[in-house]
Amino acid sequence: MNTTVAIAGLGGVGAITAELLARWGIKKFRLLDKDKYEPTNLNRQLFATSKTLGQYKVDVAAKRIKEINPYTKIEMAIKDRISNENSHEFLKGADILIQTTDSPSSLLFYKIAQRYKVPVVNGYTTITGGYVSVYDYRFSKCYSFLERIKNYLKWRSMKKITKMTLKELDELDRKWGHKTSASINFVTNAVGCLIVAEAIKLLSGRGEVVKYPYQIEFDLFRPYLKKKKMYSPFDSSNYKKLVTNFLKNNK
Repeated sequence: MNTTVAIAGLGGVGAITAELLARWGIKKFRLLDKDKYEPTNLNRQLFATSKTLGQYKVDVAAKRIKEINPYTKIEMAIKDRISNENSHEFLKGADILIQTTDSPSSLLFYKIAQRYKVPVVNGYTTITGGYVSVYDYRFSKCYSFLERIKNYLKWRSMKKITKMTLKELDELDRKWGHKTSASINFVTNAVGCLIVAEAIKLLSGRGEVVKYPYQIEFDLFRPYLKKKKMYSPFDSSNYKKLVTNFLKNNK
């Protein structure tokens, strides 16, 4: 498949995504992750082994992709965080973005993808489950009224993220970031598989893509998998989020 896939984040979810897309026959990849493999990654991150500890995740992923398909082209392997300096180069001309990072500054991916009309498939895990969302910016801004209110309450006192310097983005993550919760290897891999399924449907034009304002939600311990509407005005939990953001910003 002569397609350019950008992958942001090559941890538990991003690694399995890269593996499966390489085996699907994707020809061109752009990779971004600032981290190196650590011993704590061994339990759940596919490319973390005793031999890859201390190596940059993008380098390990690039090597693995080329081992699977030597004809694949790694267009970019960025060993840095997302910034207003590298985001345009990373996303302009890409056919799809797989976004698996979870820092507050990750919002920048969506802003830039929206500008270049690059569809985004996002996935993240809870301890026993996860969510997968598709934002097809080719046809919509994917931005609801409730989201506008939530983001206004949360970010109104801050500079626009598309204007932030690298230092300001670091400060944003320090202030608003949360500790990484525990995750289980088969859960992270399940999220990655669902991401790839949505990405392939989107790229091939086959099957029903679960697009915004809907998302896939699942839990492997309860267990269930369902299509859920995000930011529904009929979901009371969305109003609780608005109140929480308001109180947090008005202490």
